[in-house]
Amino acid sequence: MSELSSEIISTRKTDSLLRHGHVFSPASRAYIAWQEGKIDTGMLNQRESGKFFPAWVGGLSDAIAPTDTTNAAPPPDGKIASANQGNGEFLDEAGTHWQKHSVKSAELLKISWYYSAIHLTRRWNYFITREDWDPNLPLSRAQFEDQPFYKVELTEQPFWSNGDALRPPQPTEHEVMLPQRSGYHVLLAVWEVADTGNAFYHVIDLDFVGSENPDEPVVPVAPAGLRASEVTVNSITLTWNAPAIAASSYRLYRDGGLISQSAALTFTDSGLAENTVYSYAVSSVNAAGVESALSQPVSVTTSSTVTPETPPTAPTHLHSMGVTADTVKLMWGPSTSSGTLAGYIVYRDGNEIARTAVSQLTYDDSGLQAETAYRYFVAAFDTQQQLSVPGNVLAVTTLASDDNGAGDDNDDGGQYPQWTLGTYYSTGEKVSYQGKNWICLQVHTAHVPEWAPGVAESLWREIA
Repeated sequence: MSELSSEIISTRKTDSLLRHGHVFSPASRAYIAWQEGKIDTGMLNQRESGKFFPAWVGGLSDAIAPTDTTNAAPPPDGKIASANQGNGEFLDEAGTHWQKHSVKSAELLKISWYYSAIHLTRRWNYFITREDWDPNLPLSRAQFEDQPFYKVELTEQPFWSNGDALRPPQPTEHEVMLPQRSGYHVLLAVWEVADTGNAFYHVIDLDFVGSENPDEPVVPVAPAGLRASEVTVNSITLTWNAPAIAASSYRLYRDGGLISQSAALTFTDSGLAENTVYSYAVSSVNAAGVESALSQPVSVTTSSTVTPETPPTAPTHLHSMGVTADTVKLMWGPSTSSGTLAGYIVYRDGNEIARTAVSQLTYDDSGLQAETAYRYFVAAFDTQQQLSVPGNVLAVTTLASDDNGAGDDNDDGGQYPQWTLGTYYSTGEKVSYQGKNWICLQVHTAHVPEWAPGVAESLWREIA
């Protein structure tokens, strides 16, 4: 493990403000600011804004995975390095004063990501500033090339049933071949996730020095993104991404032995033993027959015909998102399973009232009696019909029938807008939640119920 990643892991033990991920090698502009004490670890990891840069607007669907969460608005021009997060505005300063990494054109630059919260991932995009860009102007879309010069993309969908294939390794490393440039340039690394509308933005300041010998043969680049796209009891389908410089063919290795060479970007390895671990790596071969180094290996375990011994975990943080005289809106956090998760069962007063799909973490219970107390809990079940233990029990009392259905169980006397999951909150913004008033301590987007006021002490403080 690198010295930089060890440094971050050590910091994780004492810093509670952890938000998703960052580039630590070569050190991004934000990482250097963190080393210098200008931002804390939470700010380092939350260079977060809407995905699909260089798009301008939110509400867009993913072109290859339309069932992914639609995007929030990407950062505006002049706010790209900070990801439009107010706690890092100084990262957007124009100029040539930034600490730079010396590189060469056509160099294989290893870029390493560390995650404080791993999301199911759709792709990583790497952009570079145009040859005629002006470093004395703020970073904008006009300063970058329109398309990423390097991309690693995961195509499995829908994301809720392909967690293993879309969960990135920790850390994630990409060998990126740099384009032809000279002097100072900025590389923009964007990690786009599948299960939210956001991405994470890190800029890396580079100084292109020297020049490559045009007569020197180009060594092929190993493919990136090697992963198992399908696993059965006796076969594993491997998929990978084409490198920036196209290869004539690819060689796939299992446990160090060559098992395939073809021009395809996928291969199904069959005739395997069940419940067995196999290690794979892939290389590129150019037209001259020169082979690249091997990719980062991946270990894959074939399925087993034996019923998994471990049932799903219990759903988390069941809570109400609204209460009327005859309706309760429920929401909970997802379960995990060593097998394949199939869905959720909702119980009221100990009796099953509904089943939802694995992708549905909400349920509206209607037709209830006014001014009546109800108790709810949710359990998960997998494809083997194994049931989890119940999650937390939620007690809710419906409103009086003359309340016009305007309240919810978070709205008892609150004088500010109600806290809502999925909403962007800025520092100093005030909300009401569970009958109390709260002030936001740090800019963030409320991705999960655990970030609610009264739960996330680092994000909210109660006010009178």
